[in-house]
Amino acid sequence: MKLGDLGDLMVLTLRDPDAAVAVLRGLDLPMATRWMVLLLAVTLSTLLAALSLLLFPIEVDNPVSRMLSEPMTLAGIQLGAMALSALFVAQIGRLFGGHGTFADALLIVGWVELMLVGLQAVQVVMMALFPATATLLSMLAFGLFLYLAVTMTKALHGFTSTGKVVVGLIGSIFLLGFVLSLIAAAFGIVPEVTP
Repeated sequence: MKLGDLGDLMVLTLRDPDAAVAVLRGLDLPMATRWMVLLLAVTLSTLLAALSLLLFPIEVDNPVSRMLSEPMTLAGIQLGAMALSALFVAQIGRLFGGHGTFADALLIVGWVELMLVGLQAVQVVMMALFPATATLLSMLAFGLFLYLAVTMTKALHGFTSTGKVVVGLIGSIFLLGFVLSLIAAAFGIVPEVTP
């Protein structure tokens, strides 16, 4: 696959998620390569986050933000969260009659993250040139994430109802947040509550 093919696949993902999922499945990548796609996405995202913190330092005043400002910790959390996301997308979708597999969900989660990394790179450049655009680009990134999460999950499992996928996605996000908060609490990482 060439760089131009990746650009075409990005456009296809935005225009026709069903066709994009078919192309990704058609690549028939081994499981190790699917994990490498996810790891590449996490690595690039972490590098961009570190660059962003270098260019635009923020005050680190609590354990959570201190932890997230450490690149290796951030990368580990992102990798774990995305792997759990792929597991939830596959298993919860199958509970509701979908036919997606964990291997395909892992590839799709990695691909979506790679697309978001592209937007993250644009965001860092735009923040340097036009700081006022930061909030707008953050909203755009969040909207793109929601769109891709819903449409790619729908295509992965062969669902026809967008509403049901949205409800399932919201439930999965709450479940993932609960699991991650249990893990964080097990490591003694709790947010500070001020009266």
